[in-house]
Amino acid sequence: MIPADLQLIRAVVRERVGGFFCNTYVPGTAGVCVVCRGPAAEQDLCNICQGHRATFGNQLADRTILLTYALGNYPDGPHQSAHVVRAYKGYKGTHPVRQCQQDLELMVSVAVGLHGGCLDNTPTGSWDSLTFVPSLERPGRSHPVTSLANAALAGDPIAVMAGRTPQGSLEKFLLEPGPGANVKRRMVPDRYRVPDMWRSAVAGKNVLIVDDTWTTGASAQGAAVAVKQAGASSATVLCVDRWLRCDWSDHQALINSLSGSYDALRCPMHGRMCLPGTGFTVITD
Repeated sequence: MIPADLQLIRAVVRERVGGFFCNTYVPGTAGVCVVCRGPAAEQDLCNICQGHRATFGNQLADRTILLTYALGNYPDGPHQSAHVVRAYKGYKGTHPVRQCQQDLELMVSVAVGLHGGCLDNTPTGSWDSLTFVPSLERPGRSHPVTSLANAALAGDPIAVMAGRTPQGSLEKFLLEPGPGANVKRRMVPDRYRVPDMWRSAVAGKNVLIVDDTWTTGASAQGAAVAVKQAGASSATVLCVDRWLRCDWSDHQALINSLSGSYDALRCPMHGRMCLPGTGFTVITD
């Protein structure tokens, strides 16, 4: 029987985002890329992720965590999933929409809070440090993705919904754009770099990198390459959504196979409720 506190969390998240988000397929699902959760025909990796691995090898992320899919190029106008992941940070000159930001923060907070035992599980130990994928247009702390990174520290979705600042023990650091930052949607070895002042937060550490949307993976994996080049023991990428295009036949086939609304109790790595989640505490004051 599912404990009452977990039923409450499931209901809250489903009410907020279940109408337009669903869970990603877990790694190992036939026809789904184990890295980006996009379509991969009969292979473990899609063609793009295969290319990344062939070129960058163990400099890439050791683990990728993706929570949901966003449906782009929808034939009847923007799908709500695509709207939310764009509107949370502002899109084409529009102001960021706080409600969309809170919805994504909630998803990240709950995923880490409920499934941390599976997500924070690298061969070299638990996460030590936290950063996010920076934007060339809005570098540093000014980009709304910082709120998603902070949500990864929270472990209490009620606090996130109430606007209380998450607290955590991970050491935060910033990446900065490198010489290859202007290259679009293609992996380069110097998209980002770790500034000298943050090297101690990276060298020998297990690093968690948070991003909002995975399209080709060039940004998220570029961040992983940067921390590996700076001596990180491991790099984990937590990305809220995998962008799918409704006008691409292989993407459309994957979209057609999706069913059900987003279930916060389903582990992004294993597709089941994680045992550590049974001790999750809901604070309602």
